[in-house]
Amino acid sequence: MIENELRILWEQRLAEYEASGQNVTAWCKKQSVKVNQFYYWRRKLSADQAENDQPVKWLPLDLDLCKQASLFADSIAVHVGQVTVEIRKGFDQNLFREIVQILQTI
Repeated sequence: MIENELRILWEQRLAEYEASGQNVTAWCKKQSVKVNQFYYWRRKLSADQAENDQPVKWLPLDLDLCKQASLFADSIAVHVGQVTVEIRKGFDQNLFREIVQILQTI
C-alpha cells in the first residue's frame, strides 16, 4: 500500500475512533490495530496538518532588474534535485561534471 493510501486509511480510522466514544486501547483491540500504530499515525497526521496550517510569510524584496539582468546574462542555472548550480561562461566542465555526479548521489 502506498503512503497516500495509508494516509487516507488512517484518516478514516482516526475519524472512526473519534466517533466511537471508546478509549484508544478498547478501540484498537476491537479494530485489530496496534496501539503504537494508532499513536504514530495520529501524531504524524496531526503534525502534517499543523504544518499545512502555517501561513505563508512573504518577505519584501527589492531588485534592481538592470543589475540582475547583467549579472545573469552570461550564466545558466542547472537544477539537480533541490540544488541549483549557477554556471557562467568559462566554467570548468570536469568540475561541473563531478559536482552533478555528487549531487545525484545525495
